Amino acid sequence: MEDLFREVAKACKTAADNRHRFMVFVCSSNLKKAVECARKVYSDYRSRVEKNGLLVVGREEFLEIAKDCFEGELVHWKNSLNVLGSTFSSLIMDLSEGFHPNDLGVVVETVEEGGIIIAISPPIERWRNLISKWHEELISEPFSLKDVVGRFYRRFIERTMKAEGVIIFDADREKLIKRYEFVQRGSSREEIVIPESTRIKKKLYKLCATQDQVRVLQLFERFFEREKERKAVVITADRGRGKTAVLGIVTPPLVSRLERLLKRPIRVLVVAPTPQAVQNYFKFLIKAMKRQGMKDFFVKKTDELITVLNSKYARVEYAIPRRALDEKEFADILIVDEAAGIEVPVLLRITEDARHVIFSTTIHGYEGTGRSFNVRFLKKLEEDPTIEVEKIHMSEPIRYGAGDPIENWLYDALLLNAQPAEIGKEDLDKIRALELGFEILDKEELMNNEKLLREFFGIYVLAHYRNRPSDLSVLLDTPNHIPAVVKVNGKVVCSLHLAIEGGMDEELIAKIRTGYKPRGQIIPDLVLKHYWNYDFSRSKGIRIVRIAVHPNAMDMGVGSFALMKVIDWAEKNDLDWVGSGFGVSSELIRFWLRNGFLPIHITPQRNEVSGEYTVIVIRPIKVKDSVERMNVEFVRRFIEYLGDELSDLETETAIRILRSLRGNVNCNPPIFGELEAERITKYFEGLGFYEYISDIARPLVRFYYSNAEKAGLDEREEEILVAKCLQLRSWKEIGGEEKYRILLNALKKVWEWFLSKQKIIISQS
Repeated sequence: MEDLFREVAKACKTAADNRHRFMVFVCSSNLKKAVECARKVYSDYRSRVEKNGLLVVGREEFLEIAKDCFEGELVHWKNSLNVLGSTFSSLIMDLSEGFHPNDLGVVVETVEEGGIIIAISPPIERWRNLISKWHEELISEPFSLKDVVGRFYRRFIERTMKAEGVIIFDADREKLIKRYEFVQRGSSREEIVIPESTRIKKKLYKLCATQDQVRVLQLFERFFEREKERKAVVITADRGRGKTAVLGIVTPPLVSRLERLLKRPIRVLVVAPTPQAVQNYFKFLIKAMKRQGMKDFFVKKTDELITVLNSKYARVEYAIPRRALDEKEFADILIVDEAAGIEVPVLLRITEDARHVIFSTTIHGYEGTGRSFNVRFLKKLEEDPTIEVEKIHMSEPIRYGAGDPIENWLYDALLLNAQPAEIGKEDLDKIRALELGFEILDKEELMNNEKLLREFFGIYVLAHYRNRPSDLSVLLDTPNHIPAVVKVNGKVVCSLHLAIEGGMDEELIAKIRTGYKPRGQIIPDLVLKHYWNYDFSRSKGIRIVRIAVHPNAMDMGVGSFALMKVIDWAEKNDLDWVGSGFGVSSELIRFWLRNGFLPIHITPQRNEVSGEYTVIVIRPIKVKDSVERMNVEFVRRFIEYLGDELSDLETETAIRILRSLRGNVNCNPPIFGELEAERITKYFEGLGFYEYISDIARPLVRFYYSNAEKAGLDEREEEILVAKCLQLRSWKEIGGEEKYRILLNALKKVWEWFLSKQKIIISQS
């Protein structure tokens, strides 16, 4: 092992000089031998550096062995999210039976500069077709693990073999496979300079670990210069740049200034997809509160995670996006962390009318990528004339210096830094003319063509708000998942992730009837459980897991072109339907409806993480009658849901779903007596209020939307009709000076439509 120790010594010195990290892969077919070798490597490392704080992560069998070999914090892979925001000097991780791609990024990024990462690895050749236990989560029935092809792990080890900062040692043969290599490419750290004159206390500036964090505090020096204006600050950063920490540092001075203005305690609402994401915020908030002189406070924990900090100065409270929609109006300062993990329409609603709002988001990282935050959300925010927007980007890592080879390896292996193709004028001309090519990709070709792979996933990085490293493994490894692209001049301009579903046999259907939830089979399982449509579940189709268009080619028909080609391909391959599920918005539902898809399901609650309702849509190929019947039944249910669970659904979205009705709902028309007819007539004459005839209006409007034939309402009339009569919104929520008159006119048109449609509608008293 002398060769190995010499490489570790070289790596220790280079990493210390450059404020970087390095990694040692210990490969063995024997877990105990690998752990013993790792113990010797770690002991040698500790003899060379004065560092404490070891994280040990692995599966149960590994941890049982490791507990007697290492003094550190032992964490099972399934609990890896619990270390988010923590910092360790070293990491030993168990990769002997593979790993979940999302977990790898979480644990590796906890290691600070000068630290060693030791990976317990199977023999190198085993990575070529390694199938791990977590693959079981990905397999759609009736497939099994024997149908999985381990392309993701194959690519992972190939990128690792080429990476700088990595040593690979074969413990079985006691032989170095890869020596330490690293070439420094510039300075690893910018000197921290605190400004001479500050409004924020210098004690708080001294909590900053980088000059980027100092710059953020400097920006907030002028946050309340013009107190009467709405103000938004947008912080973007790569993973591990300290953006969440700096939010905690800056909160107390903002509270102090606002408290002086308002003469009362301040409420701060901190919104993020998960409570784990804001633990580092609360950690630095507590430090900053003390330095600000706000020492009397207490914290409230939920499942060992801080969710509230209360004091006489402020109440700082975490909220998931769904709850933030209800409580935003009570917040004096609204902080939205990891904003890329929240749907754009939900973000817009959360921040609507907010006076003091701060956004932060990760541009690259396993929490989700944030380019769509810039492309789709920030553009809309900047177009709002009522709010002043300031932006700042943080690029310098907190835990280690710039140019760290382990960060480069991680981003490369997990494709976190993928970029789409550059689109030029010639490409755009062809895109506008729809001179495009559609192609179902061979997975081996995709795996072996790094340029194509990066273009494919680069579009997801730019166009989507939530991406995970596991997406790559699902697509490459599982048998029923298929990659497809639209190209122009050989460049990828649309990426599609497809999954074959359906074809359920009688045994599986019988199990589902008793409550069993099959793996995969999202759409057939849902149809069976909500419609008991056995024929559909036996049919076979494509679920579009994801479709993303190059941001520079949006709104040019590329997405619709891609859908038509998928449908053609499905038809040629004897499939019965094409469907998809997505977080619904007016824009998205319009896109799917325009392309012939019909909604057949909506979740009764918003997703707690993203804050949206999920809709399932299907375009039939051979099952037209079946899908249209489900659509009619769905709209019938949807009308009822709007007055209850879906009362807060965006009204424009609700209208588009209502308009999707393909036929008439099988329901009896409401029966009104002469008294009801007289009452509503007097209302139309201006001799009464809506509240006095709402008992007539509501069943009338429900019946109206149960029919495919419509009465010619304009957009504003329909918006107020649905909001008031179906969603039961208050007048205050509806807004607008003309709302009473508009509703009256809308109801008059619907009443006349009703009279003309029915032969006998007024019962004799």
